[in-house]
Amino acid sequence: MLPFLLVTPKSLKTSKETEVLVALSLSITCNALEMLSLFVGYTIFSYATGMISTCCHVVGSIILAFVLLESLSVTTLWYCFAFTCVFPAFIELVTIVVISRVQGGK
Repeated sequence: MLPFLLVTPKSLKTSKETEVLVALSLSITCNALEMLSLFVGYTIFSYATGMISTCCHVVGSIILAFVLLESLSVTTLWYCFAFTCVFPAFIELVTIVVISRVQGGK
């Protein structure tokens, strides 16, 4: 058998830990993007963007608590990451692009 086809419990645990670390690192990056756009002033007065971001982060906190307390699978963490970190960051980027175009057209 090829060595990469062997899955031992230790290697499986290490791969899951790495997967969780990558998900958390990416979520911190998305949150940093949101905070930067807020502090620079692009989305500080965009109420819809703020509401979407707040709702997604509240839901994400609840889901993350369930993932940690119930020891759910790492796949659930990725769904949580996609909905509660990537989606608000994408909305922030769209808002920044729209505001930049509006300000550039003046």
